[in-house]
Amino acid sequence: MNTQHRWTKNAARLCADIGAEDGIDPRYLAAKQARKKTPRKHLQLCKEAARIVSLVLTGEAQQPLVRDLVVLSVEPDGDGQCIRVTVGQYAADTPVSETEVLAALNRIQGLLRSALAQALHRKHTPTLSFCYVGILDGRVG
Repeated sequence: MNTQHRWTKNAARLCADIGAEDGIDPRYLAAKQARKKTPRKHLQLCKEAARIVSLVLTGEAQQPLVRDLVVLSVEPDGDGQCIRVTVGQYAADTPVSETEVLAALNRIQGLLRSALAQALHRKHTPTLSFCYVGILDGRVG
């Protein structure tokens, strides 16, 4: 039995079985199964934004609460119009709540966006949203 005949026989047997994908255009199946990939430019933007935000937090911020924060990650939120900045804090002398930290970050959001606008060569500066993870332990790794 040649290969073509064997393939035809197997294909006929598969056509007799009813499957979950029967009646659906294969082009739509491929689109649903495709993994959503973050574009390279968004990742470059996030890396640059992480560098700038951490520099501004440690150097230019007037509030001591904000100076103690560490940028943990910066991720694109949606289609690149918004950036989510995740920050944490190493052991502090006085305990602070999440609402205090987020309020302080929202107060200096204009300063952060202007620093981003100066450093990035984009038509629109992305908006910033913040996420506070709490106090970090001192272990590395």
